[in-house]
Amino acid sequence: MNHQQIFSLDLSVLVNSKIGTLRDDTIQVIDSAEIWLNGILNQSQAETSIKKKRCEVCCADSICELHHVAGRKHDFRTITACKSCHAELSESQKTWDARWYKPNQQQSLKCAFFLLGLHDILLLKSKKTANTIYEELAKKLRQEISTLLKLEDQGCQNE
Repeated sequence: MNHQQIFSLDLSVLVNSKIGTLRDDTIQVIDSAEIWLNGILNQSQAETSIKKKRCEVCCADSICELHHVAGRKHDFRTITACKSCHAELSESQKTWDARWYKPNQQQSLKCAFFLLGLHDILLLKSKKTANTIYEELAKKLRQEISTLLKLEDQGCQNE
């Protein structure tokens, strides 16, 4: 084996080892996001009032508040958000479909509002943490949100 072949093999091993590390890191981030989101999705009514010690969006350990993912009138589930993230998420809710302002909506709309809330949380989390995984997940929710906003009441899972 000549010197060039040995150097080439070493580069191949090095690059492939870095690809493997990146793959492992990405899977770990996705697994962490999945656990976090399932915690929100499967939140019980009793867990709604439990405030965590850190903002679930930006990880700040400043004074935190509870933010209703879909808005208080549409769903009980909350996340813990610092004042800044909470203000930004609440402002975003005001731009949603006008039916959001009215209580007692069809279940499909409540589901759409919940997914809109998750969408906004994911986008803000991506912005605050510089982790694009959250933005990619938010983008994947858009079609379902659009469909739900157009549906008649057909119910929704994870209520």
